[in-house]
Amino acid sequence: MTTSDLIPTPRRTLLRMAVGVGIAAAAGCLIMENAAPASATQRLWKRCARCSGLWFSGNNTRGGCPAGDIFDGGHHDDGTGDFILKEDPDGGQGQSDWRWCRQCQGLWFEGNFGFQGICPSPQFSERPGHVAFGSGNYRLEDVTNRDGVGGLPKWRWCRKCSGLFYDGHTPAASGVCPADRQHHDIIGSGNYILRAADSTRLPSPPY
Repeated sequence: MTTSDLIPTPRRTLLRMAVGVGIAAAAGCLIMENAAPASATQRLWKRCARCSGLWFSGNNTRGGCPAGDIFDGGHHDDGTGDFILKEDPDGGQGQSDWRWCRQCQGLWFEGNFGFQGICPSPQFSERPGHVAFGSGNYRLEDVTNRDGVGGLPKWRWCRKCSGLFYDGHTPAASGVCPADRQHHDIIGSGNYILRAADSTRLPSPPY
């Protein structure tokens, strides 16, 4: 990840954090694979306490939160710790075409026939959508297509903004969507799984 231009790069090429992502949901075509589980991962992904979205915290910026912030409009770490993502080349079960947005620092799905979603930080671009430039191709596991036991379920794709958010607190009425500042919409979404940085699926540190 380069912190100078806010472009996340796989840890294996910079921080040796590696990268990856997994499976499932809704929009777009699903490509299932039965490859060996991946062990290379990228850490420092957080859940936002305000919008419930997933965002990358390793770029010295809190990105852009659709729920707003009185200081800089950024996301707020909810204290749940680091989540890890794997990249498509790492293999394993999952759904590809998940990307990091350099504007808002959030994770979003790019596999919907050109729909770029809605970004909460469009002031950095002439378009309202997310920007995939500089992102890896992440792969997310799903409850029905996973590398193994464990992980935190109830992560969902929002069909309005294309972002990933946690729906485990108030199901079907969670978070804040940048498309209309209302709740995210889970219609058509799979039930995704994210794993903590201390997951037993990982090799022993140092990674």
